[in-house]
Amino acid sequence: MGACLCDIDVSNWYQTTSVPPPREYSSIVRVGALLFRIKQKTTLAVVVCRLVHTLSLIPFVFDVFKSGSVRSSGSQNRSNPGAETQSQHGRSQTQSAQGAASASGSGPKGYPKPMGFDPGRDGPLLLPEEERSHQISRRVDLPPEAFVPPERGPHPFEKRPGLGTAGKKIGVRTNQFRVVGVPNFDIYQYDVSITPLIQRSAFGNVIWKSQPVKKFLEKAGAHAWIYDGHKIAWSRNVIAETTVKIDMDQEKGRPTPPGREPDIFYMTIRKTTTVRLDTLRAYLTGQGPWEKRVLECMNFLDHLLREWPRQNLVSFKRNFYSRQDPRQESLTAFSRHVIAVKGIYASIRTTSSIRSGGMGLAINVDVANSTFWNSDNINLAKMVFDFIKASKRQWLGLPEIHIARGLEPQEDKFGNITMPDMFKFLRRLGRLSFNVRHRGKGIDPKPYKIKNFLWDTEKFPKGANSRNYTFEYEGETVNIEQYFRLRYKCFLKHPYMPLIETTRNGVFPLEVCYVDPYQKYNFKLDGDQTAKMIKFAVTRPPQRTSDIMNSVKLLKWHEDPYLKEFGLQIKDQMEVIQARVLANPIIQFAKKVIDPKMTGRWDLRDQVFAAPNIRPLRAWGVVIVNECVNEVTAKHFINTFIKTYKGHGGNVGTPMPPLHTLHMEHTGRTGDELADIYLSVGQHFKQAPDMIFFIMQSKDMVTYERIKKSMDVRVATLSQVVLAPHVMKSSPQYCSNVATKVNAKLGGYTSKLRTSGTFFKVPTMIIGCDVSHGQSVQPGRDPLSLAAITMSMDKDAVTYSATCETNGWRVEILTSELIERVFPPMVKRWCAKMKTAPQHIFYFRDGVSEGEFQAVLDKELLELRKVFNEIGGVDPQFTVIVGTKRHHIRFFPSNKTDGDKNGNPLPGTVVEHEVTHPFHYDFYLNSHVAIQGTARPVHYHILKDEIGMPVDLLQNMIYSQCYQFVRSTTPVSIHPAIYYAHLAAARARAHENIKASDKDPITQAQIRESGALFMREAREKARIQSMFGPKALRPVNEEFPWLMPIGFDKKISRTDNIDFFKSTMWYI
Repeated sequence: MGACLCDIDVSNWYQTTSVPPPREYSSIVRVGALLFRIKQKTTLAVVVCRLVHTLSLIPFVFDVFKSGSVRSSGSQNRSNPGAETQSQHGRSQTQSAQGAASASGSGPKGYPKPMGFDPGRDGPLLLPEEERSHQISRRVDLPPEAFVPPERGPHPFEKRPGLGTAGKKIGVRTNQFRVVGVPNFDIYQYDVSITPLIQRSAFGNVIWKSQPVKKFLEKAGAHAWIYDGHKIAWSRNVIAETTVKIDMDQEKGRPTPPGREPDIFYMTIRKTTTVRLDTLRAYLTGQGPWEKRVLECMNFLDHLLREWPRQNLVSFKRNFYSRQDPRQESLTAFSRHVIAVKGIYASIRTTSSIRSGGMGLAINVDVANSTFWNSDNINLAKMVFDFIKASKRQWLGLPEIHIARGLEPQEDKFGNITMPDMFKFLRRLGRLSFNVRHRGKGIDPKPYKIKNFLWDTEKFPKGANSRNYTFEYEGETVNIEQYFRLRYKCFLKHPYMPLIETTRNGVFPLEVCYVDPYQKYNFKLDGDQTAKMIKFAVTRPPQRTSDIMNSVKLLKWHEDPYLKEFGLQIKDQMEVIQARVLANPIIQFAKKVIDPKMTGRWDLRDQVFAAPNIRPLRAWGVVIVNECVNEVTAKHFINTFIKTYKGHGGNVGTPMPPLHTLHMEHTGRTGDELADIYLSVGQHFKQAPDMIFFIMQSKDMVTYERIKKSMDVRVATLSQVVLAPHVMKSSPQYCSNVATKVNAKLGGYTSKLRTSGTFFKVPTMIIGCDVSHGQSVQPGRDPLSLAAITMSMDKDAVTYSATCETNGWRVEILTSELIERVFPPMVKRWCAKMKTAPQHIFYFRDGVSEGEFQAVLDKELLELRKVFNEIGGVDPQFTVIVGTKRHHIRFFPSNKTDGDKNGNPLPGTVVEHEVTHPFHYDFYLNSHVAIQGTARPVHYHILKDEIGMPVDLLQNMIYSQCYQFVRSTTPVSIHPAIYYAHLAAARARAHENIKASDKDPITQAQIRESGALFMREAREKARIQSMFGPKALRPVNEEFPWLMPIGFDKKISRTDNIDFFKSTMWYI
C-alpha cells in the first residue's frame, strides 16, 4: 500500500486487493505522473507520491481488512506446451471481483461509480475532471475549433471574406457523399464501465457481446445499441443505471478451476447525456459555437457510420478491408507473407454544403492502401521458411534443415554465444496472432499471440526446440515432440525449429500454429517492396473513381440497420460541385518568355537562366566515389556539363577542375579524407573551394549523408552529387537539370514570373516551415524533431535561404528556444540584402493537424512577432497559411475537356465549395500536373489574415509561385516555401550529431530486432504509456542536442564561405 504511485499501474491494482481503486485514484495518478515526469523519481517525487497515496487510501484500508481479501499475486509455474493459463482477458491472473450479481442498481458493494472516461485511450488520467469531456476520438474528422479549449473563448481562426471569381468555371466530381437526413429525435449517451479494470480494450467488446449483457439490452427496449468498445454507448432506449454480472467461465462453458475464484466482471451502464442534433445544426449554420454538445453529436455520428462496417469488414481506425476483395498483391518475392491490400477510407465531415442546399455534413470515401502479413490462414512454420528465404538474397533457396541450423545460437571468435542474423529477422513475427489446430476439433477459436521466439542460451545453448524442451507429463519426463504424439496423436515434421512463447505463457511448436489473416505489417518496406507498393497504390482517375464507388457499395448504406435505426441517410453518388481554373502565369527567362498554357510543362532548351550564379564556379573539384566511373568518363561529363551550363548563362571560370578519388570504407577516416580533398582543391586554386562534385554509383543514403555532413558542417562548402549511370550517358537534359541546382546553390535562379510585381506592393517576406520526425536511434524513446525554416531572399520570392534545427523530442510546434536561435540571423540577413524591414509576411506552415492550428497562432506567431520587434522595433502584418496534403479529398473533372489526358484536374483548379469548412477561410488548389496516378490537391487554410490580400489575388499568388521552383520545368504541387522546407529538412538529417553507422538502416534493423533488451524496453514503454498516456515517455524538460553548426571546423572552414552557404539554396 505504501509503494510510490510512480511504480503502480492502475490496471494492476487488483493484484493486491479485490476492492476496486477509489475514485480519487485517477487524481493521485496524475500527481504522481506529473512529479515522475518533472523530477524523474527524485526523492521529492517519491515522498510526495507516497504521502498523497497513503493518506487517500486510509478509508479503504478498513474495507480491505474487513473483507479479508488482501492477496498476493504469487508466482506462476511454467505452463505445459500447447496449453496456457486460464484466460484473464487482459487483467492480472489474481484479479477477482466481490459483490452480488445485479441486474439493476449501482453495482456490487465497494465498487466506485463509473469514471466517465476511458483510461485506455489518449492518456486521460493526466487530465483534470473538467477536461475529460473534451477528449476527442482520433478517428473523428473534426474542424480546428474542436480543439480550442473552452476557456479561450471564441476560436481565433479567420472567417471566409468571400469567394473567388477569377478563372474559368467548371464542374468537378468529388469523393464526398452528402448526408441528406439526420435523426430528428433524441439519442441517449451512456457511460459504460467494466470492473475490474481491463488492460486490453478489445475485451470490452467481448463483455458487451456476452449473454448476460445481451439479455439485459433486449429487455431494456426495442431500439438498437451502439458501443464504441471502450466507455460509451448510445441508444434511443432510456434505462436507469444498471450493473450486469458476467461470469466468463460460464460464458465459455468451462468450470472454474480449483484454487481460482470465478472469472467475474461487472459492466455498469449509466446515462450521462442526451445527444441533440439541433446543436450541430446551429454550429453548421453559424448560429451557435462549437461546444461540447456539438462534439458529442459528431462522435455519435462517427460511431454510427462505422458500426455496421466494423461488424462486417476488417477495421483499422478509419479504414475497412473486405476479406473477399481481390485487390491484393504480394510485396515479397517467391511468397505472400507480406501483401499490399486496397481498402476503404470513410469519415464523416462538416462541410460548406449548407450554402448550396446541403445539410453541412458529408461522408468522405476514398481508397486506403496498406500492408498486411499474409491474408491466408497460413501455417506458421511455412511462413517462417518463406520469410527467411525472402529476407536476404543469400538465403533464397536454402533447404529447410539449413534454415533450422541458421536459427540456432552461434559462437563468435571469442567463444561468446550470439544471436544469428536469421533469428534477428525472425523476431519481426513477434506479436502476431494465431490459432492452433492440433486438438482434434478443427480450428481452435481461442486467440493466441506470439510473445517471443524462445531464446534462452543458458538452458538451451543449441537453441530451444521440440526435442530438447522437456517437462513432466503423467509422472514421466517428456519432450514436446513426445508430448504432442502422446497427447494429441500429432506427429511433428519440424521438431528442430524454434518454439513460440505466447502471451498466455504457453509454448507451441511452429507447425501447429496458423497465422490469423489481416494483421498489419508495421515495418518499414525495403526498396523493392516500396517500389511495388507505389505501383500498387497508383491508380489513374477513372480507376480511382471506380474503386471509390465500389467501396460505397461495400459499405451498404441503404442496408445498414444502424443507419436506419437512427435515421441517418446518405446520398450514394458523388457530388458535382463548382470549381474554377485559374489562368496560368507566363515564365520569364533572361532572353525569352514561355507560356506553358494548360499543359503545365516547359523545357530548358536554348533558355538562358533569369539570374546566373552570383559566385562563379572557379575553384571546384570532382570526386569519383569508389571508382564508379573511370577518369575518361568523368572528364567527358565535366565537359558536357560546362558546355550546357554556359549555354544557360552560367559563369564557369575553370574549364577542367582536378579529379580526386574517394574510397568510402566503414571507418572513421572518411571525414578526414574529405577534408584532405577540400584542402587539396583549395591549394590548387589558391582560394577556398566554391563547390565540389561527387560521382556516386547510386544514392545510398548512408554514403550520401556522410559526404554532406563533412561538406556542410565541417567545411561549409557547397557540394553536388551526380550518379554514375547518368554521368556515363552525359545527356544534355541531365546536365541542364544539374545546372539548375548548381546555379541555385551559387546564388542564381532559373526563371521567374513575368507578373511577379503585381503581388507585392510593399517589402514582403515569405516564410515556410516544416517539422519532421525521424526514426529513433534509441529503443523506447521518441525521436528528435527537426524544424526547417525557409525564407525568401528577393523581392519576387524566387530564391529561399534555409536554416534547420532540432525542435525537441517529437514536438510539432516550434519551441521558443528554436525561434530565438534560428530566426534573428535569418531576418537580419534578409534586411541587410533588401535594405529594409518587411512590412508584410506570409507564413506558410506545413505538417500541423487541425488540433495544432491554435498553437500555431498562440505560440509560433507570438514568438515571431517578438523576434521582429526585438530586432528593429517593427511590427509587420502577418498572413498565416497552413498547407497540407494529408487528406482524402480528390477531384474528377465532369467534362474531359476540363481535365488533362489522364482525367486529372488541370493545373490551377481551385475549389471553395462543398468540401471546405462551413465558414473558415480555406480552399483546395490543384497546382501541378500529376505524373502518375490521381492528383492530390493541397488544402490551404488561412488561419490569420492581417494583410488582407483579395481572395482572387491570394489564390493567384500561391498558384503562380508554384511555377518558380528553381529545379523544375513544371509547377509543383505545393507552395515552394513549404516544398523547400521539406527538402531542407531531409538534407539536414546529415547535420545531426550522430554517427553514420548509427543511422545505417541495416545496422539499426539488427539492433531493433535483436536481444531481449529492446523487447524489455518496448514492454516497459507500453506499460508506462498504458498508465500515463502515449506522451508519458517524452522527456519534457530534458535538453535536446542542437544540430552541428555549419563550418564548425574553424581551422579549415572560411567565414565568407559560411555566410555565403547560409544565404543560398544549399539544400536544393
